Amino acid sequence: MRVQRREPVDLLVRDGETAVLLADGIVRLSELSAVLYDLAREQVEVEALARDLEERFGAPAERTSVQATMDAVRDMVEAGLLTET
Repeated sequence: MRVQRREPVDLLVRDGETAVLLADGIVRLSELSAVLYDLAREQVEVEALARDLEERFGAPAERTSVQATMDAVRDMVEAGLLTET
């Protein structure tokens, strides 16, 4: 699966907090989600995102990095932050 971020109307990063303003709403991102959103500026495979996230945050305890990344990607697609390409 490949994904790419939806371009924001505006993006606010302040004191470690990230908020994305889209045409249809505002979404506040966790640190991990903010990194994922940034990494998806161009089309990218979920497996590549999983490798990058594991390097930055370490491996998840109870599932594979790909499974955890896929769950995060699905949540972000549902929130309108990412699109499947």
